[in-house]
Amino acid sequence: MKPENKQRFSIRKYAIGAASVLIGFAFQAQAVAADGVVPAPAENQPAVQTTGEVAPQTSEEKLETAPTTENATPAAPVATTEAPKTEITPAPVVEKTVATEETPAKPEVTEEAKQPEPEKVENKEVAKVEAPAVATERAAQVNEKLAKKKIVSIDAGRKYFSPNQLKEIIDKAKHYGYTDLHLLVGNDGLRFMLDDMSLTVGDKTYASDDVKRAVENGTNAYYNDPNGNHLTESQMTDLISYAKDKGIGLIPTVNSPGHMDAILNAMKELGIEKPNFNYFGKESARTVDLDNEKAVAFTKALIDKYAAYFAGKSEIFNIGLDEYANDATDAKGWSVLQAYKWYPEDGFPDKGYDKFIAYANDLAHIVKSHGLKPMAFNDGIYYNSDTTFGTFDKDIIVSMWTGGWGGYDVASSKLLSEKGHQILNTNDAWYYVLGRNADGQGWYNLDQGLNGIKSTPITSVPKTEGADIPIIGGMVAAWADTPSARYSPSRLFKLMRQFANSNAEYFAADYESAEQALKEVPTDLSRYTSESVAAVKEAEKAIRSLDSNLSRAEQDSIDQAIAKLQEAVSNLTFTPEAQKEEDAKREVEKLAKNKVISIDAGRKYFTLDQLKRIVDKASELGYSDLHLLLGNDGLRFLLDDMTITANGKTYASDDVKNAIIEGTKAYYDDPNGTTLSQAEITELIQYAKDRGIGIIPAINSPGHMDAMLVAMEKLGIANPQANFDKVSKTTMDLENEEAMNFTKALIGKYMDFFAGKTKIFNYGTDEYANDATNAQGWYYLKWYGLYGKFADYANGLAAMAKEKGLQPMAFNDGFYYEDKDDVEFDKDVIISYWSKGWWGYNLASPQYLASKGYKILNTNGDWYYVLGNHKNDEAYPLSKAIENTEKVPFKQLASTKYPEVDLPTTGSMLAIWADRPSAEYKEEEIFELMTAFADHNKDYFRADYKALREELAQIPENLEGYSTESLDALKVAKEALNYNLNRNKQAELDALVANLKVARLGLKPAATHSGSLDESEAPAAVENRPELLTRTEEIPFETVKKDNPNLPVGQEKVVTEGVKGERTIYVSVTTENGKETETVLEDKVTKEPVAQVVEIGNPVTHLGDEKGQAPTTEELPKLDVQTEEIPFTTITRETDQLPKGQSRIVTEGVNGRRSHFYSVSTAADGSEVKTLVTSVVAQEPVTQIIEVGTPVTHVGDEKGVAPVADEKPRVVIEDEEIPFTTITRETDALPKGQTRVVTEGVKGRRSHFYSVSTAADGSEVKTLVTSVVAQEPVTQIIEIGTPVTHVGDEKGLAPVAEEKPKLEIPNVPAPVAEEKPKLEIPSKPAPATVPAEENKALPQGPAPVAKENKLPETGSQGSEWLIATGLMAALTAYGLSKKKD
Repeated sequence: MKPENKQRFSIRKYAIGAASVLIGFAFQAQAVAADGVVPAPAENQPAVQTTGEVAPQTSEEKLETAPTTENATPAAPVATTEAPKTEITPAPVVEKTVATEETPAKPEVTEEAKQPEPEKVENKEVAKVEAPAVATERAAQVNEKLAKKKIVSIDAGRKYFSPNQLKEIIDKAKHYGYTDLHLLVGNDGLRFMLDDMSLTVGDKTYASDDVKRAVENGTNAYYNDPNGNHLTESQMTDLISYAKDKGIGLIPTVNSPGHMDAILNAMKELGIEKPNFNYFGKESARTVDLDNEKAVAFTKALIDKYAAYFAGKSEIFNIGLDEYANDATDAKGWSVLQAYKWYPEDGFPDKGYDKFIAYANDLAHIVKSHGLKPMAFNDGIYYNSDTTFGTFDKDIIVSMWTGGWGGYDVASSKLLSEKGHQILNTNDAWYYVLGRNADGQGWYNLDQGLNGIKSTPITSVPKTEGADIPIIGGMVAAWADTPSARYSPSRLFKLMRQFANSNAEYFAADYESAEQALKEVPTDLSRYTSESVAAVKEAEKAIRSLDSNLSRAEQDSIDQAIAKLQEAVSNLTFTPEAQKEEDAKREVEKLAKNKVISIDAGRKYFTLDQLKRIVDKASELGYSDLHLLLGNDGLRFLLDDMTITANGKTYASDDVKNAIIEGTKAYYDDPNGTTLSQAEITELIQYAKDRGIGIIPAINSPGHMDAMLVAMEKLGIANPQANFDKVSKTTMDLENEEAMNFTKALIGKYMDFFAGKTKIFNYGTDEYANDATNAQGWYYLKWYGLYGKFADYANGLAAMAKEKGLQPMAFNDGFYYEDKDDVEFDKDVIISYWSKGWWGYNLASPQYLASKGYKILNTNGDWYYVLGNHKNDEAYPLSKAIENTEKVPFKQLASTKYPEVDLPTTGSMLAIWADRPSAEYKEEEIFELMTAFADHNKDYFRADYKALREELAQIPENLEGYSTESLDALKVAKEALNYNLNRNKQAELDALVANLKVARLGLKPAATHSGSLDESEAPAAVENRPELLTRTEEIPFETVKKDNPNLPVGQEKVVTEGVKGERTIYVSVTTENGKETETVLEDKVTKEPVAQVVEIGNPVTHLGDEKGQAPTTEELPKLDVQTEEIPFTTITRETDQLPKGQSRIVTEGVNGRRSHFYSVSTAADGSEVKTLVTSVVAQEPVTQIIEVGTPVTHVGDEKGVAPVADEKPRVVIEDEEIPFTTITRETDALPKGQTRVVTEGVKGRRSHFYSVSTAADGSEVKTLVTSVVAQEPVTQIIEIGTPVTHVGDEKGLAPVAEEKPKLEIPNVPAPVAEEKPKLEIPSKPAPATVPAEENKALPQGPAPVAKENKLPETGSQGSEWLIATGLMAALTAYGLSKKKD
């Protein structure tokens, strides 16, 4: 290793040792997962099969226990494979030496004691020589192990890996102590393209673009990876450089003559005929015909092209050579090539194996001509241990991956070693095929690989025949036999970590952590006390003194040194002066955090003026941004030009506008307005900018798209909705390409508008299909294999935002659901983290997202307020939100406790939701919550700078002509201004503003006269400039007294302490002829007083006047409450758990109760007037559920013929009108007796859901499932005129005022929330009507339980949910229905 690389750790002893050898010795090998080469159908069998479970690691950094040999049980007899026990038996020489190094001193001392004195002296000298020799020998043994290659192999030929994914793998390889990354860029697919791909083969030259196009098409024909086709030359160059900087070598592989699917397709496109090997009419899709000279020459030219590129960049080049025509020969390709020797007349390839040897040697020669070492897999080299066909180039490093199996007789590693080949142990006991993540999921699954690593050490080489095989290292491999399988980084890293931990003495310790710890020591230690600095210096010295030759087995010594340094750094104590500076710095850092107020202007219409007032309040309180959801269920913002181009057509602007308006009104037709215009939003953005407030727009998708879904249907896009248990009203179908394309184009249109006007764009991605899955949308996406499509969609929106210069943001729900990285999401997205989820809704934790490197905006749901919700049993009530602004710290993320969990955040967001868009918007409620949040986090919120802005605006632009003194005073006042004061320092800011005001008002014109006076010149009148004085006066507070019947009489209780206010008076004082004259320039209340509220005990003790007469009280109307029973509904459902015809009651029905409230007053003639005020359901009926036994007992008739499958019941819906109620009320606006209809009554509609099935006799059985109110009736209101026309009697006395009925409605208990059906995800298969390939049942999952009988989401629940309840109840017995017909 070069000295500069060794010193990068800043550790003194890095100058020599294995750490140098490790990084400098760049070498690599690889193994290929055998495709269909095993006795078991379509599966591969490794040389060693292991059993047992892998216990999860408690910590990535802790080493596992020493590997133990487990019983190896091959899946099938493997006569040619050595058992692991035999492989492990010989103890390495290194271990023997180490075992004895502790003991020699004692016997030597004993011998010396028996010898004469001169001999003792001589032996002492010998001892001095021998001790360093032992240490040197041990160091050499340690170096020998550490110098071995430790390689991770990635199959980037079959599956596309992005540069970032590969860099992440390189980072982990460095962390675990690997030396190389083996990268198969050509393996079935060919996923690396040079800038110049032109090839000259014989007398023909293939143009670069033609070759590129052909290779790209060939790779897509093998597998068209949606993530990408290939890496470019610049990406590969950057990757190699990145790996080199990390001390990791890169070993490329372009496999041939097998695994060439893409290259063979390319050759055919380029005009080379019949390049594929053909075995008696069966063509191999992946193997070149060695008798086709043009095809072979083309392949060699291509390999030469790649080898030339990697020359000087890599040390080794893998030419493959494995699994010849396994797909066409039933894994007997090598036998087929050799068969001509024994069956020369049977049509086998003539001298086929000889030609293979010549081909292999030609490739080795090509590679060596570029200064690279050739490497190849072992299976084809001296197949069947037959050396009579020819000799392979001994410079070929053999990647020994298999000892073969029955009928696949590879040469032993002993023979290969004797032939002069270096051996890289690539034992397939360590293999992992992506997507096979647990036992039972196919051969080479992850559990199998982890167990294989535990039982098969790095020295255990396949098929040794009892020999001790020297190896240059070991390679663990991850394959992509199923390229469509999802790549899971965490699973790959688990495999890599297990291999490193199980062979810890071969892997270098992680010094990178030590380097990082040293970097984190503050550079300027003069700011800390000498005692605390001394501790840091000592800990630094300990790290720099670490042995540079430590292995991963000795990682603890490094970790302990790091821990001591980190502890010392954390205990650094600032000097008093530095502490002040640090406090000021932290104040500024807190102020720099985002303080965001979120308004749900997608569900509910907000006027421009309302939004401006919110902006004003936000500015006053020190918020930084307004998060404006313009698209959230409704879509309430229209651009001037809404033309959308998608799906090969153009949707006209007016058509799109009309469709969106219709869709928004279908969601909620807000009487206050439907949409904001482009001009209004433009004005709002500028208005906010002028007040220091940024706008963060949000257009939510693919959920919360109610309006857009309706709009798409209006525009001719069929079935855009997701369909699971039922059709979602809120969420888009990720498989509907037409809908997806339209939505992307629409959101892109909005992004174009906001680009340059705002910095951040929120594209939503929360709560997928909650309405159609009982809030288990993410679980459903995973079950149906659509989670990857969601990730692709989300990543596409993030990429689009970045292209337009916007910072993408999204809610946390869908990102890495369940803390699993089945898919990858864009790392540049700001995560608005609002919830960890609830039972059955397992969102990623904030810690997991932070570990992925995401920036997090704390949007803790504890601060949520849903407009109109005030009761504690309602979701997100105002009182709870206000309470939590004090209880929940600014940095406390959902599901965590601060400061125990202190994750970096970009700031925090308070959110106002409109789940019930008809609820009244009360500005004072929003302002109260905003103020509470700011007041309880004053150190994060900027002070109110409004007065300063106004004062600065009053300073004259042209300051010429003012006296120097007054200008200097103004300059001093301006320079004293501090723009980083928080709300705790509002008084300090007010004082600075007052000083600035004094300086402004004190500006004086400069003197205009200079020089001496002539005798005839009269002296100029001296202008007495006024002096400016500032006075403050206290404003006494007001005391408000309130009676409290709960206090003893006369006792007082201060509820709110009074606070005096303050008035500032600016006075101009002029002096003329010795007389001062004061003029008040401004009198301003700078601090409002706070009234003191005092409660006084005043119980009611007097029930009559002094004569004992009870006072006459105004007669109030009486309240008459009448109740009406609501009969319960009975649902009958079938079950195979009861004998046919037998029934049982599962849930007892309970009648509900409706209360009618009447106002009863007394008319002038003494008669009672009874008026219906309102009717409420005080108690919902409980549906009675009866199960009827219908088991299937007959599985065939007397002839064994299976019966016809039961016909599934269909749902029939019948509607019934609900008459409206009429309320009559009096008014003095009409002549007496005249009436008018204020609100027209509208009849409601009740829907009855029947299950109709066919009985055995062919008759129809109609069963009522449930009845729901689909549309509530609208009460008719009639007013009757009752004006006062008599203003006095004959005596002129005013008449007694006609008594108007008054009504006091008591607090009516809220109706008991209707229990929502819980989804039991069945473990049984779906009904037989589902096609075979989809006839699966969901794995038994937790039944979702709605939190507090409500879905804990911001989505609203209206009558649509009640209708869906009936449908779900009717279908529950049949399990989870198919996602979509």
